[in-house]
Order: sequence, then structure tokens, then C-alpha cells
Amino acid sequence: MVPHMRLPTNVFAVWIACLLAGTCALFGETKVVVDNESVRILSATQAPGEKTPLHRHARNRVVVFLDSGDLRVFDEQGRAKDEHYSAGHTIWSGPTGMHITQNTGAAPLRIVEIEIKRPAPEKPPLRKPELDPVAIDPKHNTLLFDNDSVRAFKSWREPGASEALHEHTGIGRALVLVTDLDVDAKLADGTVSRKIGHAGDVLWSDGPVTHAGTNLAAKPFEMVIVEVK
Repeated sequence: MVPHMRLPTNVFAVWIACLLAGTCALFGETKVVVDNESVRILSATQAPGEKTPLHRHARNRVVVFLDSGDLRVFDEQGRAKDEHYSAGHTIWSGPTGMHITQNTGAAPLRIVEIEIKRPAPEKPPLRKPELDPVAIDPKHNTLLFDNDSVRAFKSWREPGASEALHEHTGIGRALVLVTDLDVDAKLADGTVSRKIGHAGDVLWSDGPVTHAGTNLAAKPFEMVIVEVK
């Protein structure tokens, strides 16, 4: 059984300071990588043994774990729950109560949090089945979840291989890179642009798009794609 933890007075002082500042860093290394009208995206690293300040999450969000690891989550009464995550694990989370998390693993734990700023649309964006990447190529695109606000799926491609022409709908999308990325992206009009990134990077693109990518690297790529409706 995980023991209760008494929350020290200085933790509450940190929490109050965070609220007055309007934000509260999750981990020792936290940075905002995207902040626009649709989303705020945080990249954070929690060192082994590190505890966050007491905090809560006010928005709906998608959480992507870039590393395998273990967390102990304490609620505001000090009750603890142990959780394990694997690299690439992706979850949907609504607003939370006050809590503290501790990295109980032996290695740093990197996560990406995509906070959704907009309310869910009254009607989902129109999606053509013949251009839906999950429907036309389920071998390379695995649906993780689909709700009123977002659709998240895992996508991968072999070295030198190309995707079929497909469409991303909605107001924009986040690409969370699980591996390095080096692709040529070809739009429906024939325009080609090269996209390069490193494992852990987050790329944001506004609006719907119809395109197909070719993996230029000598290794497979893997990413989590979050389409914001």
C-alpha cells in the first residue's frame, strides 16, 4: 500500500504563488513550445525523484509520454496512486483537481501536454472517407481516441516509403515526434516542402491540409498526430 503524504506548508506557498502568476510549471524543465488561439503546448522533463508543486489543470488536454516511466500521483489529501506509462503512450484528460506528481523511475521522464483552448465545435469537421489516413492505411495509422475536441492517432512509415494522399481536417494539428523526422511533404497541388525534426519535437500546423509524405531517412519514423477539431 502506498502511504499517505502530508503536504508541507511551503508547497501551498508555491501553489499560491503560481496561481497569482497565472501559471504553474509542471516539472523542473518546462517550456511552452506553441501558444496560439487554439492550443498551448508544453514540453516538460521530470527528473528521477522530482516532485511537482501542488497544481491543477484547468483545460482539456492531450498528454503524450515520450519515455517509459513511473509516476506517483498524490491528491490534495495526500493519497497516492502509482501509474506506469510506455514511450508513445497518449491519453486524453479533462480538468483535474489539485495534485502533485513524482517521478518514481530511475530515468528522466519527458512529456508533451497539448492544452485545448477552444470549446468543441457544435458539428465535427467534414471528413472524406477516401482521404482519411486512418481509414485508408490502418497498417501505418492507429487510432488512439476520437472525441468532440480532438482526434489522436499514431503514425509511422518505413524508410523510403511514401504515404497515400490524405487529408487532415479541423483547425490545426500537432505532430509529436517519437523519433527523428526527415520527410518530403507533397501537397495536392504538387508543391513539395521538406520537414525535419528530432525526437521530442512538437510541430504545429494551422488549418486543414491534403498532402502525402515520403520518409527520406534511413530509419522508420513514428509520431503522434493530434487533430484539433
